[in-house]
Amino acid sequence: MSTWEPALARLCAVPVPEDGSGELPDELFDAVEDLITAHGADDIAEIVAAAVHAGRTTVARASTFLNVATWSGTDNGASMRHTLNGWVRRADDTVRLHLALHHEAYPLPGAAEMRAVLPAIATRYPEHRAICEALLSTRPDD
Repeated sequence: MSTWEPALARLCAVPVPEDGSGELPDELFDAVEDLITAHGADDIAEIVAAAVHAGRTTVARASTFLNVATWSGTDNGASMRHTLNGWVRRADDTVRLHLALHHEAYPLPGAAEMRAVLPAIATRYPEHRAICEALLSTRPDD
């Protein structure tokens, strides 16, 4: 068992609205911070994605976890954005794509790269077409 496993179990047990409505409970912020501390790094994206794949949480809840983690760590989400951007560039896992595309920040560091990558994702993964189109229509030029 990983040293962070109990912290992940606690996080997955926190009641969080699936639709993102309402205020998030303080317990969620504490549980995310505990997972970051137990993991020893701000980037908990792979741990959270694996929890979705294992059926321990939903992709909607996992998105909330990662959005909270952005502001709970010490690097304002920079290390996690690196992971999320890699997921978008690889585009080989629909759960990871969902998490990266629904993150608080635009995927990929530049508008030109986003415009080159997201249309292919929208074609390959129709379930992500709407979010890709929304991101493309709102991303300002660099």
